[in-house]
Amino acid sequence: MLLCCSQRTDLCAFYSEWLVRRFQDGLVDIRNPFAPKQVLRVEFSPSQVDAVIFMTKNPTPMLDKMAVFRDYAVGFQVTVTPYGPEIEPGLTDKRQVLNSFRQLADRLGPSHMILRYDPIFLSQKYDEAFHLRAFERCCQQLAGSCTQVIISHLDLYKNTRKHQHELNWQPDSLERFAALACRLAEIGARYGMRLQLCAEDLDLRAAGIENRSCIDSEWLRALTGKTLEYPQTQARPHCHCLQVTDLGEYNSCAHHCRYCYANFDEAQIARRRALHDPQSTLLIGHVQPDDQIITKKKSERQLRLF
Repeated sequence: MLLCCSQRTDLCAFYSEWLVRRFQDGLVDIRNPFAPKQVLRVEFSPSQVDAVIFMTKNPTPMLDKMAVFRDYAVGFQVTVTPYGPEIEPGLTDKRQVLNSFRQLADRLGPSHMILRYDPIFLSQKYDEAFHLRAFERCCQQLAGSCTQVIISHLDLYKNTRKHQHELNWQPDSLERFAALACRLAEIGARYGMRLQLCAEDLDLRAAGIENRSCIDSEWLRALTGKTLEYPQTQARPHCHCLQVTDLGEYNSCAHHCRYCYANFDEAQIARRRALHDPQSTLLIGHVQPDDQIITKKKSERQLRLF
């Protein structure tokens, strides 16, 4: 199985103690976001987990915890964007994030690290010139620590529309994004980094920008040394990532990014975070007597139900 920590919330930044306990116990409960009384119980061990994918905007809390994952193949996708607190009010100092990225790369190797510079949106403040300067500074800081960068264009989710005033984004065509992406690719190449698109209907291979999935067989081969076959998720158009078992929950992340697709209700986030217990098998709250538990054993390779 592939365990993802997490596309739904930043487990590394806010729930690292809980995450460590789940791996020590080899058991985690995941509440179905579409059927809240249904709980997927996942039992796992290093021999049954092909890879653990950490997706985070702040890997710093994980630095002193990586020994817990020494028997697992692990990879990190760390998002570093240039936006200020009006866009990402809950983020820590990004200089610290870059430093932690470098420390993880030193420990795991650059092939285990992916930089995400996404989503990209354009506004009067965050125009093309701003992105070019910010991306070059980021590449300078991470040169030698990774070779792969994922970029994407801002998508119009419910949360994006709700915070349109703060974003102040300019409705830019894909052509404008494509032109910027080509210039970013030139910068990346100077620092030994190749760019790839995330779920975009564009062909920029002539500019050296790959059309790949964020989690694909090629990266898994770099993490594990094995060729692994998993079905694709097809969660949204042009997304071909491999299916994972995500340990997170929606509306539980305190970064409060104004463009986030997975966390869009600040009041609900506060209520749910108050219910978090690091001792619980669930990220938020506890298993209730009337919950329907669906148990998946270690021997079952493919675990994703929702």
